Amino acid sequence: MPSLKENCLEPSQIIQDLSAAEASKRLAAAEACAKQPELAKMAVIPLCRVASDPDEQVVEWASAALEEMGPPSSDELDALVGMFSAEEATAYWAVTLVGRLKPRDVAVSKRLAELIVAAPTPDEVRNRAIWAIDQIGSSGPEVQQALEQAAQSQNPRTSRLATKALSKG
Repeated sequence: MPSLKENCLEPSQIIQDLSAAEASKRLAAAEACAKQPELAKMAVIPLCRVASDPDEQVVEWASAALEEMGPPSSDELDALVGMFSAEEATAYWAVTLVGRLKPRDVAVSKRLAELIVAAPTPDEVRNRAIWAIDQIGSSGPEVQQALEQAAQSQNPRTSRLATKALSKG
């Protein structure tokens, strides 16, 4: 696997290309990030955005990069929380990365709880928010109430995840 120095494009150009108008540039940039985890860590926010790209190949490479990169830098926390209301795949990855980061921040837990109880939240994002709270640790009455509500869900996975998170509470 080539290192960043061996790549023909600079990391800053690859990160910039994740937002390019041309799908071919976004695709090449997402693929480069998937093949170089250190590059993916530098491109967390643009990778989350292209996780909702109209081009399915871009989505696949962005998802592969995000899947393999591990927790992001704590400097990315505010931007990730800001993406909780974005398109489904972007929100899913933002929530996932916050869960991996495991911030001890009551405000973040409350935002995750809001996702759990919000009516328009897609099931996958809701379930990921429950998982993230489980990773972070549930704190505060709003979080407990959201988990208790989710534990009563008709969706078996949602109910199971919430029950597990509550048991750690």
